[in-house]
Amino acid sequence: MWRERKGEKGKEGQRNIKQLLLHKPLPGIKPTTWVLLNIHDNEVIVGIALTEESLHRRNITHFGPTTLRSTLAYGMLRLCAPQPSDIIVDPMCGTGAIPIEGATEWSNCFHIAGDNNPLAVNRAANNISSLLTKSQIKEGKLSWGLPIDAIQWDICNLPLRTGSVDIIVTDMPFGKRMGSKKRNWNLYPACLWEMSRICKPGTGRAALLTQDKKCFTKALSGMEHVWRKVHTVWVNIGGLHAAVYLLNRTPQAFVHPSGQDKEELLSAKND
Repeated sequence: MWRERKGEKGKEGQRNIKQLLLHKPLPGIKPTTWVLLNIHDNEVIVGIALTEESLHRRNITHFGPTTLRSTLAYGMLRLCAPQPSDIIVDPMCGTGAIPIEGATEWSNCFHIAGDNNPLAVNRAANNISSLLTKSQIKEGKLSWGLPIDAIQWDICNLPLRTGSVDIIVTDMPFGKRMGSKKRNWNLYPACLWEMSRICKPGTGRAALLTQDKKCFTKALSGMEHVWRKVHTVWVNIGGLHAAVYLLNRTPQAFVHPSGQDKEELLSAKND
């Protein structure tokens, strides 16, 4: 058995953990079981590897500059507890990691992938095509397809009916490799407002990933009448301390803003 420690608990805590675990295998002996131990403050999470290869790139063949790990995409979807016939949308899909993971694991739902970048939409479409081919090879016959589609759109003006979406799961721009911190101050409020429009009042939910926590918190604070924060899950994205915000859509019906308010909300489009 092999051990791997992550996180910090202090030297004394590490010594205690070391005494509880088996010693490293002798040189030349391949470990048969991998145990992953994460220590964060007073919380300890123990995991056992079930596969020899990492699953973080499963189902993805065309990568972009900020492709989300498939394992994290699955976790975000699971937080929303998808139900049969749910409409699940990723309005900023990038290479499509989230909706592709959704179509694989929750095939009784319909998944829509969208992005304003034509290159990203093209990568997502190629990943969907590769997944379909893989599925046909595995089953040994032609498939009717997958419950997923990709489209290019404007996140601030989505071509979807008001209150038509059950779940929104997306990886928002951190303002580092994609976009900018300055632009996020206009983009985040506009995104959250448009998401509240398409999400079903009372039953809709969202899982939104971002590293720009200050900007997101500020944007969310002005929309408590349409979004209610249920939980926050902290995650490590390539060394960046990010968060997944789980939101519930309140029963408040969506009210279209006045002309002036709408211009302010959509100002991110022209920045």
